Amino acid sequence: MLKVLINQYKRQDVFRCSHKAHFRFEKSVSVYHVLKEKECFPQGCLYFVWKCKLLNKGNSCPKGYQHVGRDCFSCKNYFDEKMNYQPEILLDPETYQKFQRELEEFEEWLQETRGKWVEFSGTVKAVKPHFRKIKFGSKQTISFSGFLISFAEGFIDRTFFEDHIFVSISRLTQQNLRLAAGDEVEFQARLGINRGRIVLDRIRHVEFPHKENQKALTVSEALVARSTGTEFDCQPEKCMICEKGCLLDVVDKADTKSSVRRHLYCLAGVENPEECVYHLVKKIEREKELRYSSEQET
Repeated sequence: MLKVLINQYKRQDVFRCSHKAHFRFEKSVSVYHVLKEKECFPQGCLYFVWKCKLLNKGNSCPKGYQHVGRDCFSCKNYFDEKMNYQPEILLDPETYQKFQRELEEFEEWLQETRGKWVEFSGTVKAVKPHFRKIKFGSKQTISFSGFLISFAEGFIDRTFFEDHIFVSISRLTQQNLRLAAGDEVEFQARLGINRGRIVLDRIRHVEFPHKENQKALTVSEALVARSTGTEFDCQPEKCMICEKGCLLDVVDKADTKSSVRRHLYCLAGVENPEECVYHLVKKIEREKELRYSSEQET
């Protein structure tokens, strides 16, 4: 019998959190964030909100500050408020017990395969550059280490993984293979996990049962996108599924306690997601191509 798994870590239908950091995601929060990254269930997490007696009442700060920060700790007007946020279970008791069994099965599979070489086969969904933003004080740089190939599903050894899988490859590998959306590909790779995502790397013995006639993203195009793209500190759903939207790993080297955050990077350079007309333009272009093809046939 075929074994089928999904990535239980990335499910967002199990927990909901009212912390203000999750408001932009409509309070949605992944299983990985709750159980592995924050480890805040069931006890919740404790936060201290910095406040000012003057600013809270609409008065001005003697030092000219507009917001409460670390320089305010010694001020007599500074105080903090303790806040506790506890994730809420969205599932009924029976469904939650089923989730726990499925999570245990997934983690057992992950423990057996993590760090090991696996056989993989699937159809490429998208090819996007892998950008990483490094911040250190007022300085910041965006590095381009290679490409992330995404699959909507695929076979990992004899297990059908019915969820998103990512493959990390170098610039040179993409230059040689010219992977593009629609390509059916088989290879060996090492399986790992990155903040809840299944990521394969160090691919070898690559074969193409079918090569789609699509233009492959090049290194030079990725370098141009790095310079002209725009960054959002949120992850709009329509941008996540767009071919021009990719995740940007953000690391603040000056903050030793800060974890890696993920922003959205628009390769098309759109300033405001709500005003984006990229898909509309693509639709018009496709309609023109169809009309032109039909006119040529007649």
